[in-house]
Amino acid sequence: MMGHLRDVRIQLLIVVGVLVLVDLAAIALLLSPAGRSRGARQMAYEQLRMEKFEKAKAVAPAQDMDKKIVTAREQQVDFTRERMAMRYSAMSEQLSHLGSEAGVSVTDVKYDAREEKGLPPGYDSIGITVQVRGSYEQDMRFVNAVERQKMLLLIDAVTFGGMQRDALTVSVHLSTFLRSPA
Repeated sequence: MMGHLRDVRIQLLIVVGVLVLVDLAAIALLLSPAGRSRGARQMAYEQLRMEKFEKAKAVAPAQDMDKKIVTAREQQVDFTRERMAMRYSAMSEQLSHLGSEAGVSVTDVKYDAREEKGLPPGYDSIGITVQVRGSYEQDMRFVNAVERQKMLLLIDAVTFGGMQRDALTVSVHLSTFLRSPA
């Protein structure tokens, strides 16, 4: 009978060992992604999908950056060529042309080279003071034409002078940039 109990005891130990292994396998399965419920897997998938979407959205502006840089350089060259004068005479011609279109006389054009920090090499900051004579409507037409035209001329101040007969004298202070020939 002792031998029989020993055999039963060994068999029970084997059964307990197998049950412990089954329990450990069940715990591992429950803790693994495969053991989660379908809803939990779906939520994890949605969270990962949203993270991917956010990261793709953050990276999107950097896509095709080499093409964007080439386009920006071309636009910069076009802007500089079309909007910035290389000579003082080009600025004078433009102001005279705008004055004749507005019906005013442009006199006393004065240029003042300014020291300005942060300008890229090849550009000089220029201040321009122009005396304009005409009726109030003509003077305002000139000021509006300066604001709308292509050449980069920024109006800093407009000072009204005296009026003689029907002509109002206006002093227009402008800022612009002169580019050096490249």
